[in-house]
Amino acid sequence: MTEKTGAKIIPACDPDYPGLLRNILDCPPVIAALGDTSLLNQEMIAIIGGRNSSINGRKFANKLALDLSEAGFITVSGLAKGIDTAANSVIYKNYPTIAVVASGIDVVYPRENIDLYEQIVKNGGLVITELPFATKPKPQYFPQRNRIISGLSLGVVVVEASRHSGSLITANFALNQGREVFAVSGFPLDLRCSGSNYLIKNGAKLVESVDDIIESFRFNLPQSQRNLFNIVAHPEQEELQQAKSIIVNHINSVPINVDELILESGLSPDMALMALLELEMENKIERSPGNKISFVFNSCTAHGSN
Repeated sequence: MTEKTGAKIIPACDPDYPGLLRNILDCPPVIAALGDTSLLNQEMIAIIGGRNSSINGRKFANKLALDLSEAGFITVSGLAKGIDTAANSVIYKNYPTIAVVASGIDVVYPRENIDLYEQIVKNGGLVITELPFATKPKPQYFPQRNRIISGLSLGVVVVEASRHSGSLITANFALNQGREVFAVSGFPLDLRCSGSNYLIKNGAKLVESVDDIIESFRFNLPQSQRNLFNIVAHPEQEELQQAKSIIVNHINSVPINVDELILESGLSPDMALMALLELEMENKIERSPGNKISFVFNSCTAHGSN
C-alpha cells in the first residue's frame, strides 16, 4: 500500500520522525507521511479554528499563515473546513504546509478539500496521520489528531473558535505539552469567537499580527497560561451513542445554537462535541450561520417517529 500511495511509514525511532512530537507523553509510535518529509525537522506553528468561520476570520488566518511562511516557519493545520483550510491554503502561494488528518493517509476528508490535499502532496507540502491506510474518519480520531497538531508545533494559534470547538481540545493538548498558546480576539457577541476570547482571558497571548507570534519564539518571552479544561478524548462507544440520542432528541428542523443545545442537553461540552461530530459526519445534522445546527430529515435516521 505504501508503494501504491507513495506514503512513507516513519516509526518513532526513525531520524525523520519529528523531535518535538517524539517528546510528547503519548507520541504516535508510527506515522504515515505523504509529501516532503524534510518539513518534519523544521520549525512549525499550528493555526487552527472553527469550521463555521467568517470570511474575515479565514482571511486573517490565511494572512497569518503566509506571514509565518515568509518568516521561515512551516504552518500546520488539520485540513478541516473553515480556518484549517485557510491556513493550509498557503500551498497555493507556493509555501509548504503540513496537514494532519484524522483518517488514513489515502482518505481525504472533507471531500471538498481534495484539490487542497493534492496540491499539498504534489507541491512541496506534507500530509501525515497515525491511522492505518483506508481508515475513515470517526469522531474519536479528531482529538487524537489534535494532539499531533500541537505536538509537532512550537505553538498553537487559535482563530475564531467557539467555547465548544475542537480547537480548545488542541489548545489543552498544547498546554499539557508545554507549547505556547495564542489566540485572535473576536467580537464578544459572536459565538464563533467565544472560545478564542476565553483563551485570552485565561492567559493565551493575544495575536494582532504575526509579530506577536514570532517575538515569543525569537525572544522566548514568559507566558502565564493555565490549563482550565477537562477533556474526555476517548469516550466509550455506548456512552457516545447515548449522547447522540440525547442530542437528536433536542433538535428539529429549526436551527438551534450549539451552546444552547449543550446547555439544554445536560451533556458535558466535550461529550456533546464528540456526538455532534459523529452526527455531522453521518449527515444527520447540518450547520447554519451563527454556530447553529438543525436536524436533516432526509437522512436515514428516524427522528421523532409517531
